[in-house]
Amino acid sequence: MCSLCPAQRRPIANGVTEGRLHQACLDLLHGSDIQFHRHSRLDIALVKNLPLALVFLPAADIPTFVGEGRVDLGITGRDQIAEHEALVPPTATTGVEEVLDLDFGKCNLQVQVPAKGDITSPESLIGKNVVTSFVNLTEAYFKKLEGFAENGTTNGISGQKLATRVKYVGGSVEAACALGVADGIVDLVGASILSFPCSYHYSNEPPKTADTMQNPARQCELLA
Repeated sequence: MCSLCPAQRRPIANGVTEGRLHQACLDLLHGSDIQFHRHSRLDIALVKNLPLALVFLPAADIPTFVGEGRVDLGITGRDQIAEHEALVPPTATTGVEEVLDLDFGKCNLQVQVPAKGDITSPESLIGKNVVTSFVNLTEAYFKKLEGFAENGTTNGISGQKLATRVKYVGGSVEAACALGVADGIVDLVGASILSFPCSYHYSNEPPKTADTMQNPARQCELLA
């Protein structure tokens, strides 16, 4: 339970503080007649007409807060959940459960390279520089390409390091190739979002959408 909220108010983590999903989350809350006022520079807002509290968090933090039971329900993308669980696998008492697909924010997490280049497949990026905001998923993907087993060995040899150099960039990932920082990137691509020209898209994953998720060990009264 959030220490800043009255005991009778169950906190709900809502969306992101900034970014492309923020307004969609606000529209959803207002459309559900969830009345609240968020004071300037405060990340917690008490709902006026329901015994709830809204906690405004970055999308990447919501899997942690929900997964550890600090908030009951959150709105974020499947990409953020997958990135979190690639580093911190869920256990019997932690992790999240998707309870509703909100059907907005659709996009794919894809490997991309400049259109005018020699790289034509993900395998061509092995041993090169790859920039992304999704380091855990990217490293896991290239480990498979490089033949890493689940126990971390390569061709039966332990102690092998990933040949592909994965670098983290928090924003403007698409500029990394143009600025010479990367040979390729792994980034989200949506049908309504313009991206830099690329000759190759690759993804084995389903479209990543914004979803609600709930700590499986706790029951959300709104959905009962």
